[in-house]
Amino acid sequence: MRKSSSRYFVKAFLLALVFLLLPPTAMSDPQARVQSKKERQAEPRQGRGGAHAQETVEAAATSTSHLALPFKRAWQYLTDSASMQSPSLDGARIYLPLEGGRVICLDRETGTLLWTSEPGGIITSPVTVGDNSVYIATRKTADDGSEVGGSLRAVDKATGLTVWVKDYSRPFVAPLELAANRIYGGSADGSFYALASENGEVIWKVETQDVVHGRTLVASHAVYFGSDDGALRAVDAERGQIIWKYQTGGKIIGRPAADERALYFGSGDGYVHSVDILTGKLRWKSRTGAAIEASPVLVGDRLLVASFDNFVYALSPANGNRIWKRRLENRLASSPVVQGDASLVAPLRGDYVAVFLNSDGRRVNLYQLDKDFEIVADPIFVRDTLVLATNKGLVVATATKSSDNQTRAVKK
Repeated sequence: MRKSSSRYFVKAFLLALVFLLLPPTAMSDPQARVQSKKERQAEPRQGRGGAHAQETVEAAATSTSHLALPFKRAWQYLTDSASMQSPSLDGARIYLPLEGGRVICLDRETGTLLWTSEPGGIITSPVTVGDNSVYIATRKTADDGSEVGGSLRAVDKATGLTVWVKDYSRPFVAPLELAANRIYGGSADGSFYALASENGEVIWKVETQDVVHGRTLVASHAVYFGSDDGALRAVDAERGQIIWKYQTGGKIIGRPAADERALYFGSGDGYVHSVDILTGKLRWKSRTGAAIEASPVLVGDRLLVASFDNFVYALSPANGNRIWKRRLENRLASSPVVQGDASLVAPLRGDYVAVFLNSDGRRVNLYQLDKDFEIVADPIFVRDTLVLATNKGLVVATATKSSDNQTRAVKK
């Protein structure tokens, strides 16, 4: 009898404790658990970034940059032929390479398709935008898929019609840089070229020891580029003669950043290097946790560097000392996009972009893409417009305080 009374007392105590711990709504409303689940489903989706989506702005972080304003999707161009090449912009148009060798031109404001160009072959670098023409580099292939050379085509910006086309023994594989009626870029043949923009004729070339994927920096007195052979070269722009060469332990893919005395660049050896701009002599180098393919960005007394170790770093340009670093959830292959006192970072294959203060790395904004969208190329931010190349096509958002959240979608 005592044992039965004891069990009854314990059960009654536990039942009372459960009711005491439940919130009042759960006791009075039989639908409370369903409502709670709906509320959880309505919360911002965390995506791959996990907890990063829970808090868009970190405590006491304020910014005057337009990057810190809420992003609202303006339109998107959906396609089954999305490529890994970045889009290119001018004042009124966006030029987007697609898989299969097509380039489309879209109205920047509305996403309306203006023209399509099929230059033939596989597109090997982003479209280069000139005053009247855009330049498209391709790899020519045989019926069995093997490479049979490369070509460069100038296309009229307004119509998409071919102005001229020039063939080469191997394709250009580095992003091309246009300056002073010349086109600069690296080739799969292991050489760096200067071409005439009016016809594609070779003005000079510099041979390296490997494929040249490095982005070009064109300065007043020299042209600088990195190569897969691990060297950064300074070349006289007029004659193509090598001024100096600095060797690292890994591929150099990103464009060097420069001030009046030094160059700053990352390497596949995991280091950020700073060399004297006139002599190429090492000033300092600072280690990250993995290879660096993104171009560093100078912002006042900060050098911003994105690394494959998932961190973005702010270093001192004077000595390479680390000022701050922030970890994201995916590899960082794209350069930070700077506007004012903040910078936008887009992780490769991530479904979000984050904005950090240049001063201390605190987050001031976060823009989450829809489910199953992944960023596959460098982001672009111009005139309050954010352009993201994704695995499903182009997503264009605007930084605005407006409550208008309407979206236009174009399907190709």
